[in-house]
Amino acid sequence: MGTCKLLLPWKKETVLAHLLNQWRKLGAAQISPVVDPSNQLLEAALIEARLSCAEWIENPLPKRGMFSSLQEASRCKRWRSGLTHWVIALGDQPTIHISTLRLLLETAQQNPSRICQPVFGKRAAHPIILPAELFLALVEDNAPDLRTFIRKRDGLRLRIPVDDAGVTIDLDTPADYARWVPTGTEAISICR
Repeated sequence: MGTCKLLLPWKKETVLAHLLNQWRKLGAAQISPVVDPSNQLLEAALIEARLSCAEWIENPLPKRGMFSSLQEASRCKRWRSGLTHWVIALGDQPTIHISTLRLLLETAQQNPSRICQPVFGKRAAHPIILPAELFLALVEDNAPDLRTFIRKRDGLRLRIPVDDAGVTIDLDTPADYARWVPTGTEAISICR
């Protein structure tokens, strides 16, 4: 992308603020983004979004990829007691409808031991909801990525059909952003 995707304008806020506000509206018990500790602009934006540094998780080796971030999250000892599920949500998917997220959360609540994953068309997507036992097992798993981790447990996966292409849309390139950014998005200064 050439810049931090989470700091791009989205409606009247940033992608980051939009995502955090969605999860807050849904009543997430704890929100803990995994961040690259060298990204000072993102850390400043997290503080601006009312998240203290005690609430985010640093991945000291982000070049190892997304699964290493999930393993760092699984390793974290600051999770609130009593959590039953963890949502693995990507930071570059602001087009997902809040109603889709609500459906996924409700389905996970009704199926407490299952991996809940949205499917649009025939494509499995994100966010993925893991029960506590599986989330905490991420740290010890030798899978090279989340896809492999889940495939090894395919009997536990519940595929949830959704009518929301947003679950398959990532903002990976400037062209993706230009295609999906909502009309009326105002320029936001991300310089600090």
